[in-house]
Amino acid sequence: MRKLVFPVMLGALLLPAPAFAQDYAPEASAPLADLGEQMRDPARQREMALMLQAMTEVLLDMPVAPLAQAAADMAGETAQDIDPELTLRQIAPDAGRVSEEVARNVPRAMQAAGSMAEGVAAMAPMLRDMADRMRAAMPPRD
Repeated sequence: MRKLVFPVMLGALLLPAPAFAQDYAPEASAPLADLGEQMRDPARQREMALMLQAMTEVLLDMPVAPLAQAAADMAGETAQDIDPELTLRQIAPDAGRVSEEVARNVPRAMQAAGSMAEGVAAMAPMLRDMADRMRAAMPPRD
């Protein structure tokens, strides 16, 4: 279960990342620093933890049969007969703890990601200078 929840959580944290995946202009490190600051904000961390906890609860209560049918169809196989009322919460005995773990771990993950974003933002000028030096050192293309 943990292998499923943490990638979903990481994806939710990284959804804003494409907005920052642009060529670095002189002011480009500012949005990254702002993102880092937002991710380190305890109120934002609490909101994200509650949202992901609620999403986890919803996922645990979804019927498994349609998902199994779709997976079998994609694999070109015949799906096994599954009780249409069966949920992931019923299949996994400790599933009820997952949403609590998500709520507990999201703030720590956001704190770490925010610190990394701020670190990258601080390094951006040095990385730009290094790229300029490498560009100047490279022989011209034909």
